[in-house]
Amino acid sequence: MPSLKRKKSHKRLSNALVFLVAFLLFLLLFGGLCLWAVVKINQERQSTQDPTTSVTEEGPIFSEEDAKTLLLVTTDAGEAQGFVAVRMDPAAGRISTMAFPRETAVYSGTDTYRLYELFASQGVTGVRDSLSQLTGIAFDNYAVITYDNIEKLVTYLGDGLLTELSENLDYNADGYFIKLEAGPRVLTAPQVTNVLRYPNWQGGRRQKAAIQAQLTSSLINQYLTPARQSTADKDFSTIVNLLQSDIRVSHYNAAKAGLDYLGTLNKDSGSICSAASFPGEFVGSGDQLRFYADEQVKAQLGSAWGVSG
Repeated sequence: MPSLKRKKSHKRLSNALVFLVAFLLFLLLFGGLCLWAVVKINQERQSTQDPTTSVTEEGPIFSEEDAKTLLLVTTDAGEAQGFVAVRMDPAAGRISTMAFPRETAVYSGTDTYRLYELFASQGVTGVRDSLSQLTGIAFDNYAVITYDNIEKLVTYLGDGLLTELSENLDYNADGYFIKLEAGPRVLTAPQVTNVLRYPNWQGGRRQKAAIQAQLTSSLINQYLTPARQSTADKDFSTIVNLLQSDIRVSHYNAAKAGLDYLGTLNKDSGSICSAASFPGEFVGSGDQLRFYADEQVKAQLGSAWGVSG
C-alpha cells in the first residue's frame, strides 16, 4: 500500500508539473503576441503623426521648415547701429547670430547703399529685402530696438548680462565714459549699452559690428533656459512691446515648441547660441568706407542659414 500511495503521489506531481509548464508557455506566447500588437499599433500611430509634433524618447522631432530667421536692427539716437541675423533651428539643435557691419554695401534697384543709409531712406523692410538679395537668407520676421529699450530689456530680465569682453575698454570723452577689463563680465543694463557705444575697438569696425551679435548670443544663452519656460508668455509680451516689429502672437505660438525644445538643450552649458562672422572685407576709409561681402557668400553661409546657394 505505501508503494501505491507513492506512485499516485508521483503521478499527481507529474501532472501538476506538466500543467504548470503548459500554463507558463501559454503566458509567454500570449504575452508576446500582446506585446507585439501594442508595438505595432504604436508604430502605426507614430508614422501618421506630424513630424514637427511627434515625440520620441530623445524629444520632439523637427524639420527644416521649423527653422526661423529674424533680422534684428539696433538703433541709437535715431540712427541704425547694428544689423544682426538670428536663426533658430530646432531640428539642428542650435541658434546662431551673425552681424552685418553697418557699412555693408547693398543694392536697392539700381542704387548702392550702406545698410545704415538704406535704413534711413527705406526703413527695416528695405534693409531686409536687400540683405536677402545679397545673402540668400530668407528672413521670417524683423525687429527694431533702440539702445534705451535694450537697457529696459536687460533690466526686466533681472540678472544683468553675462558675456566675455575680448579686450579692455577704456574711454572718456564727449560725456561718454567706460572702463571695463577684458574677460568674463556680468554687465548691468547701462553697461550693456555703454559696451555697444564703445568707439575704440582694437578690431575696428568689424569688432564694433561683431559685439552686436555677441551680446545677442549672450542674452539667448543666459535666458533661454528651462527655468524661464514658466514665464515665456510674459517675456514675449514684455519684449515685443519694446520692439518695432512684424512679429505677431501667431508667429510666437508657431515657434514656441521649437524655442521650448532649444531651451531644454541649453540647461547645462548655456551655449545653445553661437555668433558667426559675415564673410567679406572693408574697403576705403572715412566717409568712403564700405564693407563688401565675399563673392561666394551664399555658398559660404550654406545650410546653417537656410541658404541653398
